[in-house]
Parts: sequence; structure tokens; C-alpha cells
Amino acid sequence: MPPPYALIARPPGDWDDIFDYQAIEMSISHNMFIRGINAVYAQAAKIEEQQVQAFAFFCNSLLTMIHHHHTIEEELLFPFFEAKLGANAMEHNVEQHHEFSTGLEDLETYIKDVQSGTEQYRSAVVIEKLNSFADALVDHLHEELPTLAADKMRAAFTKQDLKDLESALGKRILKEVSLTTVLPLGLVLHDKATAPQFPPLPKPILWIAQYGLYYLHSDAWEFGPCDVYGKLKPGFGNDFAADR
Repeated sequence: MPPPYALIARPPGDWDDIFDYQAIEMSISHNMFIRGINAVYAQAAKIEEQQVQAFAFFCNSLLTMIHHHHTIEEELLFPFFEAKLGANAMEHNVEQHHEFSTGLEDLETYIKDVQSGTEQYRSAVVIEKLNSFADALVDHLHEELPTLAADKMRAAFTKQDLKDLESALGKRILKEVSLTTVLPLGLVLHDKATAPQFPPLPKPILWIAQYGLYYLHSDAWEFGPCDVYGKLKPGFGNDFAADR
């Protein structure tokens, strides 16, 4: 399936219901990754010499976010779910991770080499390496959602179980990720029109991200598919993907 890739339809349910929230929040995160991948495809061949470092920073930040997301799933989320859903309940998801992880890491390495100056930026290399894993990645992002369906969550977990999971997840993210990168990147990957309440940040933190942190690397975030306020930008891989 050629890019731009189709986005994921929002699962049914109520954002404020913790059982519904698991799949809804995951669909939002996955769509951010899909928009990011589409944006790289749409722009890779158009990058001029003076834009290389900024574009490489955007790409590296996106790939790091995707990589870290799946690491947290395997080390925290999936073991938590399997404790009550049953052993190997998430095994297919892990198998799919293996299908795209090598290609993703290969592109990560190349982009980091471009940033360090040990490799020259070549759009054909970016596209070739992206082609090696993007289909498998996007298939996985779509197919993982049913494993988090609300009826499965209600049958296996209590509200407190899921609150404890959210707490553990939040602590791990704060410990492991650079918020100066993740927060502004998240803003330019998320279409606010699809979920105005996301990201679920206190208003002062959101203000700092939009009017402060964004400008630390604003040249890189200009390659995002949305502006800093979460409005889709035409021509960044959004036009076709949003309609199909």
C-alpha cells in the first residue's frame, strides 16, 4: 500500500471512561505516527541543503518517539495486559514489532549519521529505508487497536487497575523522554480537530509547549503535518490520507 497511509478511525466510546480510553488514546497516538511517516514521505525529496539538519532532527525525533512507544509497550503495557488477559494475549503485537524494528533502527542510524555529518543526506536513501518497514509498521498500528477493545478491558480489569497503569506509564515517560522534544513534536503530529482534549496536559504546560519549547527547534517542527496549534497543513502528506 503506497503512502500516504490511511489514518485509523476513532474507536467508539467515551474519552472519560477509562475502559474506552485505552483504545481511543492508542488510536490518537498511532495516528500521530502515521501522520509523521506521511510527512516524511511527502517532503524527503524536497529538502534543500540548508534544511537538511532541521529535517534530520524532525525525522530522528519521530523515529525515536515511535521506537520508544513500542519499547514501553513490550516492557510495561503488554505484560500488564497479559497478566489478566492471558499469556501470549499480546504475542501477535510483539511479532509485528519484530517485522518493522530492524528497518526502523536502520533508518534511525542513517538519520543520526546525517546529523553527525558522517553521511550525506540523500532523499532516495531515506525513501528506500522507509519503504523497507513502513507498510509493516502501519499495518501494526491499525491492527493493534482491537486488542485494546473496551469490552476486553471491562472484562479483565478494574478501574483501579487501569488507573495504576496510567500512573506507571506517566512516571516512566517523565523519566525516559526529553519533554523539550516530545511535547512540541506531539503538538505538530496531532490534528486537534479529531480530539480537542488531546494532549491531556494542564493549560500552563500546554502554553509553555506552544509558546516556549516549540521555538527551541521550530525549524524542525516546521516539517510537522500540523502547526503548533494542531491544525492540519495542506501538502504535508495530509490531503489524501485524511480522505481515504
